[in-house]
Amino acid sequence: MSFKDQLTMDLKKYIRDRDFMIKTGISRRAELNFLAQGEYNINYLIEDEDEKYVLRVNLGSQMNLDDQIGYEFSALQKLAPSGVTPRPFYLDQSKEKIDYGLLLMEYLPGRHLDYQKDLKAAAKVFAKIHKLDTAGTERLIREEKPLTAIWNECDSLLDSYFDSELGDSKIKKFLLKMKSDLAEKKEQESELMSFFPEAIVNTEVNSNNFLINDKFDLAYLVDWEKPLVTTPLQDLSHFMVPTTTLWKSNFIFNQGEEEEFLHHYLKERKMDSRYHEVKAALKLFNQFSAMRGISWSAMAWVEYQTTDREIKNKDTFETMDSYLRLDFLEMLFPDLD
Repeated sequence: MSFKDQLTMDLKKYIRDRDFMIKTGISRRAELNFLAQGEYNINYLIEDEDEKYVLRVNLGSQMNLDDQIGYEFSALQKLAPSGVTPRPFYLDQSKEKIDYGLLLMEYLPGRHLDYQKDLKAAAKVFAKIHKLDTAGTERLIREEKPLTAIWNECDSLLDSYFDSELGDSKIKKFLLKMKSDLAEKKEQESELMSFFPEAIVNTEVNSNNFLINDKFDLAYLVDWEKPLVTTPLQDLSHFMVPTTTLWKSNFIFNQGEEEEFLHHYLKERKMDSRYHEVKAALKLFNQFSAMRGISWSAMAWVEYQTTDREIKNKDTFETMDSYLRLDFLEMLFPDLD
């Protein structure tokens, strides 16, 4: 029996456990089926008559947290007033009946974001989240030096590629130059922190993490695996760089689309007059967001080929492979010698 089949069978038994049913109100008649999976989580849909829920199973932590699922639950509690994130209902980080942390949350129907049609909707979602008061978010990691944090994360991620015989020597040379160039530029981060008040940021805003409900003209941002309290520039930048837009689609922002998205966002924040300042700040931040996408891909590209990973997505590997090509890297970092 495969890992996923065994897990599904165990979860079907778990949701019929008396303690779970009492705490969640879910009945014995509820059905559980696979919904979606990422790199570190698997989501299941629970259908109980007219009610639907998502049961999220956490298999690992990008943040090296001992209680990854509890961290995500805390973030969702704080984000709930925005109205554009799933409400959390139940947390089980005990690992007593299932070997993994579990989170029950609201099911939000919708399609994935289309960059060409949904930029205004995405801008409004970001604005609603970024306007939330960050008081009471002590559980979440605060990042006052985001460029340094990203650079340090990338430095660690790239080691596995540099150390691997699978890595291409020309790509290694380029990545070393990228690291060196951005090591100097990260010193400019103190200026970036003054543009916006701190906010809860998602940090992983690819198109599949947005849900668009056309019937009711609603939009949501889901998958809060790695939130931080820091500058909103991190989300705006990550949303627009090619390593994000090409992850699940075939889209790269042009100048007009960048302007459209930023103007919608700043209008919602009542900060229209700061467009040029924010655009200049993003020009710097985008290099670090691109570095992060490349570095994670380099690490995972090696891991996919050298370890027995519990979750492996063929499309993900192909995308990572395309990112580790010289022409793509030169497109992202044209100013490197």
